[in-house]
Amino acid sequence: MKKKIIISTIIISIIIVISGIGYYFHYQTIQEELAEQAQEEAALPKPTDYCLITYQQSTDNGKTWQKVNVINGQKPMFKAQCWKRYIQILDGFAASTDTDGKWYSKTEDGKIIAHPAMYFADKPFEIQDKAPVVQQSTQNNTNAQPQN
Repeated sequence: MKKKIIISTIIISIIIVISGIGYYFHYQTIQEELAEQAQEEAALPKPTDYCLITYQQSTDNGKTWQKVNVINGQKPMFKAQCWKRYIQILDGFAASTDTDGKWYSKTEDGKIIAHPAMYFADKPFEIQDKAPVVQQSTQNNTNAQPQN
């Protein structure tokens, strides 16, 4: 009788251990599937557009002008990011031209800028004239008027 109880206890213990191990691996599989599913849902789209933003800049009060690349079009980015940067540049410009018929703005360091331009492409832009790339912000609330 005692042997039957011990054997029954051992068999029940083995069944419990096997069930626990099976449940553990089943639970791990479910967790991995949920993690993969969450990762796929959270994956952000990658930018595919290339944007080139340029303007002309003068350090001598409008006598000479040089082309400056704000964004050089070598790295992919979203169009919305490009438009945001372009609008920041345009915010510094007046709503209309000055008395000379020219449309200017100033950077934070006092340089006059004009002729902002933005271009989009599916491939990186080829920089032919190697214009310098601006790193500082061009946003300024004061509008520049050419001084003669």
